[in-house]
Amino acid sequence: MTVVRSASIALYALALGGQRFCCPRPQQGFVVRLLFIGDVFGRPGRTIVRRLLPQLKAELQPTVVVANAENATHGTGMTRSAFEELSAAGVDIFTGGNHTLGKPEILDLMQEHATVLCPGNISPAIRRHGSVIWQTPSGPIAVVNVMGQYCMNGVDNPFRYMEEVLTDAEIAAVSVKVVDFHAEATAEKAAMLRLLDGRMSAVLGTHTHVPTADARVTAAGTAFITDVGMTGVRSSIIGLDPEVMMRRLETGIMYAPRVAEGDATLMAVVVDIDASTGSSTSITLLQRDH
Repeated sequence: MTVVRSASIALYALALGGQRFCCPRPQQGFVVRLLFIGDVFGRPGRTIVRRLLPQLKAELQPTVVVANAENATHGTGMTRSAFEELSAAGVDIFTGGNHTLGKPEILDLMQEHATVLCPGNISPAIRRHGSVIWQTPSGPIAVVNVMGQYCMNGVDNPFRYMEEVLTDAEIAAVSVKVVDFHAEATAEKAAMLRLLDGRMSAVLGTHTHVPTADARVTAAGTAFITDVGMTGVRSSIIGLDPEVMMRRLETGIMYAPRVAEGDATLMAVVVDIDASTGSSTSITLLQRDH
């Protein structure tokens, strides 16, 4: 297990804009604040992250910033330049999904940067890139990336994979544990919550690019949302140019998809977690256009 040290400063509770869902539980220690950004799609997604993230970090002072970046370059994969752009904007850890391997250079990025993750159940060859432990002044945070099986090809069982992850000695020793579950089916995500409830601090869904209205903190202290949503052009078809996608749908001809242009929306969640117990105390939906 790779351990990465952070230069971030521990944060205390601040007033947040957006809709906040809490679990009435007294906090025992320092608060770890996670800012998790939903699927960053193409240049419009990178642009709004670059423009808004420094401001959001000043406002919210997150302990760690995680972004799903499997669509960061032209909607498929992440190049080195996209990684450097998002890193410079303030993203600490990058999660992925079914498009992560869309750019060959991602393999070099994963070798060079332990904070560039790929779902660990995609292939045994890259299993060790499925998680990272991020060191902060409030203590370590384990971030795990796993992918669902429904409508996905060549993926190992995500439930068995997560049981393996939780038995890893280094991860088991960490109180604050977060998973990006990149999956198509809402039922599969609900089942993952059932498996991990009370065992992970947060179970956050990605992949569909459509934010869901079911954010909550369970009685066992796990923050959950079926899908965080997409950071990209909202007036698109899940990030793609509507004109091209409509032609594909109307004719059945597989025209090459194209990233939509226009103003983007940043979609994210903010999760506050008790550093000593690993229990989440709130999850807040965050959407910013400017």
